[in-house]
Amino acid sequence: MPRHKTAFLTSVTIVAFTLIAVAKTQKLTGMVVAYDLLKHNAKNTSAMQNQEVIVLKTPSQKKGYVKVMFSSFGTTQIEPKYFDGTQPLSVEVFRDKSCDEKQPTFANQVSLEQMAGTYLLTDAFKSSPPGRIKALECYVAIQKQK
Repeated sequence: MPRHKTAFLTSVTIVAFTLIAVAKTQKLTGMVVAYDLLKHNAKNTSAMQNQEVIVLKTPSQKKGYVKVMFSSFGTTQIEPKYFDGTQPLSVEVFRDKSCDEKQPTFANQVSLEQMAGTYLLTDAFKSSPPGRIKALECYVAIQKQK
């Protein structure tokens, strides 16, 4: 690779990591209302990162619901006990406007045709799903080193 391309890519990487490092972080706590079934079930143990995307009901946020994205190389990003919707999940996050979502779709059951782009409600919220959400703010979870 030519030197100028290497220098450019190195500069872009440094800037990206610097922005992430100085991004304002906050702690969100809430109940898992729904999750992206496709990402939840598509976990593998290869060298690729796995993702989990959930919707939290948070009393501290003005809109009440937020989208949280997790990424890691493990096959479990969130402990299964949080998916029954009875225990609050607390996570350190930073805001990422690039993954905000307009009018998310929630379902009690997901068919193959609607699997992409639909959130499956947890058992605790199937009888009382969230109303129409015009905009779902997105946050990225910060993984703690063990």
